[in-house]
Amino acid sequence: MKKVGIVPTADLFYTDNVYDDKYHFPNTYVTRAVEAGMLPIGILSVDGRVIKESLEECDCFILVGGKRIWPYQIQVIDHAVKTGKKVLGICLGCQSIYTYFRVVEEMKKQGATGDPGEFWERQKQAGVSYLTQVEGHRWNVLPRGREDDTKHKVFVKEGTLLHELVGNTEIMGASLHTFACMDPAPGVVVSATAADGVVEAIEYGRNILGTQFHPDVDNKLSSIFDYLAR
Repeated sequence: MKKVGIVPTADLFYTDNVYDDKYHFPNTYVTRAVEAGMLPIGILSVDGRVIKESLEECDCFILVGGKRIWPYQIQVIDHAVKTGKKVLGICLGCQSIYTYFRVVEEMKKQGATGDPGEFWERQKQAGVSYLTQVEGHRWNVLPRGREDDTKHKVFVKEGTLLHELVGNTEIMGASLHTFACMDPAPGVVVSATAADGVVEAIEYGRNILGTQFHPDVDNKLSSIFDYLAR
């Protein structure tokens, strides 16, 4: 049984109450991981930085949706790229993958070395963002039992990893985002778009897959999670 590291989103340093600092593991991601035959393990950080030893315990990773990209998400992707482990990033997780490769590209341009997560934190503090704000793709809630209400058509490109996994050039994806990955770094493939051209999936090689839509909301796209378990 493969161990999948579930990489949460976080609310850190927003208030003066230290007990407001929390990590969030939505149940849908854990449910899909177990259905695919994997053992889910939570990946926690310390003040937004990854505990590297925890990554070594995992065979693959799922980066969940949320509001903000922290250094630990970039560090998880960096570990996976360097070790050949699989990553599935969903919503903010997809944006984290996109940002990671843009950060690596920028580091090369500047001749910078070191931890991409720390480089990203410095960029973020300087006001840098690689994401594009979009409209018409955000639902405020995901209504239980009415998941299909949040879905729109997603057009999958033939010959991509995503196409191989879903076996179709058109699927329905749940849309819950206000930002998108519209200008990928070299080597990152756009594998799906919405009708308005918004990027809905990206991939890098055979091991890194990001979906802006949410295949976790139900089991209708279970093959995406099965991919991690192989």
